[in-house]
Amino acid sequence: MSSAYGDAYAVKMTSGVLVTCDSAAKQILLHLDSMRDGPYKFMIRDVDETHIMIKREYVEEIKELLQDELEKNTYIQDPNM
Repeated sequence: MSSAYGDAYAVKMTSGVLVTCDSAAKQILLHLDSMRDGPYKFMIRDVDETHIMIKREYVEEIKELLQDELEKNTYIQDPNM
């Protein structure tokens, strides 16, 4: 079966990295992606509750950004107490 656009069964493939994380980390990643415009967005697909697909070239940057965000939300007890 063919159409004006070629094969009716054509498949679009995108290369990326499947990230597995807890729901809190995923929400941070979704927020970070929403703050970016156009080609600077890193998320390809929101797969399910604990997985997202991201562009391969952003892996190291995303690791650093996520670590920074998680450290902001981590309680550190004052050693003088």
